[in-house]
Amino acid sequence: MEPDDRTEATVREAFSLLDHEIRLEILLTLLEDWHAVYTAPKSYAELMDAVGMRDSGKFNYHLDKLRGVYVRQVEDGYVPTASVTALYRAVLAHRPTERLEYEPTAIDSTCPRCDSAAILRYDRGFVSVECTACDDWPGFTYPFPKNGFAGRSARAVARATARRARYHIGLARDGQCPFCAGTTTVNVPLDDIADDTPVEIACDTCPFLVGVEPLSPLLFEDRVASALGDIGVDLERPDWELPTPTTWVESRDPVRLALEVEDEAGTATIVVDEALAVRSVAIDR
Repeated sequence: MEPDDRTEATVREAFSLLDHEIRLEILLTLLEDWHAVYTAPKSYAELMDAVGMRDSGKFNYHLDKLRGVYVRQVEDGYVPTASVTALYRAVLAHRPTERLEYEPTAIDSTCPRCDSAAILRYDRGFVSVECTACDDWPGFTYPFPKNGFAGRSARAVARATARRARYHIGLARDGQCPFCAGTTTVNVPLDDIADDTPVEIACDTCPFLVGVEPLSPLLFEDRVASALGDIGVDLERPDWELPTPTTWVESRDPVRLALEVEDEAGTATIVVDEALAVRSVAIDR
């Protein structure tokens, strides 16, 4: 997604409103006892006392700047909006002012192409799982907040990232961006489809974009999960350890893409359309 002038102006305004110590103090005071929609309002006097101001004119100026965007006035005082709580959660999750030095670490997993040991890396906020021996596998990579490393081993981080990615991708395939709730668009490269050809799912509003093998977005679909379980696929395993489906274009008008997954107890054939909506699921034992 390319940001337009309106989007850029919105982003600039949102950040500029935070560029003052008094406004930050007001927001942090409101966030101290945040309980979603059940947050108890703080009165005007409470906010002034908490911020340590006696100049009501100056205080009003900064409170008015926040009002309607990050602060909402209700009958008994003021409460934080969902916008500022989202920013607050993002800061706690990503800890942008903190550095996390993470050495490449071996995990209990193998490359799906050559069975060599896999390693976990962390760079620029992305967890990556890579092969140590070959270049045939492009690997797995997905953003993962720094906060997610607390109390987790490398293996647990890899698993948590894979689960997070699977959930987000499933939601995006269903038409909702997991980050901004905007609509999404699926792009299936029918003219260049192969067993490991990635499909793209992009948000129509924000920069969310993923390229994944066609099976991954379907794993939260009940019919697909049930069929894969019936043929012996362990969906507790990360996506890169699952069988790679044989993929082909079954029809172009209407678009139908077939994915054939084989495991120890049989074969599941999943047919989807151009939006990756499941049209049929069949099992051959």
